[in-house]
Amino acid sequence: MQVQEIMQQEVVTLHTENSFADAAKILRDRRISSIIVKAETGLAGIITERDLVNVIAEGGDPRAVKLREAMTTDLITIDPNADADEAVHLMVDNGIRHLPVVSNGALVGIISIRDAITGHPALRRLEEERRQSIQARIADVITAFAGSMPFVYVHIVWFGAWIAINLGFLGASRFDRFPFGLLTMIVSLEAIFLSTFVMISQNRADERRQVLADHQWELVQVEEKQNEQLLEHSRLILDLTKAIHQITGA
Repeated sequence: MQVQEIMQQEVVTLHTENSFADAAKILRDRRISSIIVKAETGLAGIITERDLVNVIAEGGDPRAVKLREAMTTDLITIDPNADADEAVHLMVDNGIRHLPVVSNGALVGIISIRDAITGHPALRRLEEERRQSIQARIADVITAFAGSMPFVYVHIVWFGAWIAINLGFLGASRFDRFPFGLLTMIVSLEAIFLSTFVMISQNRADERRQVLADHQWELVQVEEKQNEQLLEHSRLILDLTKAIHQITGA
């Protein structure tokens, strides 16, 4: 699976001369966690919630501080034709959660660590394995039909015709001495098979949840490490601020 299949094509951008207050408003209104910063020469950096917290922690005024003064300039990008696995490894190895997608020097999208979850390659491989299994495809078709209204309509017509024929309502002769006993047996066998297909479907859902859970755990570990680093930086900044105040007071 390629990056271009799961990336977000609509990317929010700002100019280097915009303020952090402008960025904060967009982050809030658009409910996003990153903004790409552009300059006349092209891509200049990226602003995330972490950068905004750093500006505030250092005592800066978000309305006065320009993006170029405190943005993340070490911009790591990825090609849209790259494999999604590569994007995941880049984000995990570099402790970041957003990757601008660049093609021939032009910004074409952005991918986040959460995008990688919903379109995770492991899920695609799982689905591909199921598509290659004839038994799995048959089970999917039967399960889908059993959970649809046509399934209900077929049984209404079937049961109604069976009862009408065997009670002589349609002028036809009974074709079985114990018609309702046979019908009960058929329905019971059908219920057994359907319950088996339902269990197969549940097992499939469990496999997907396990894959997502494994990747979510990896994401939690990355975010926890990032949060610890952010807290440590904030503590160091606070200690430095106190030391400066002490020196100034002395």
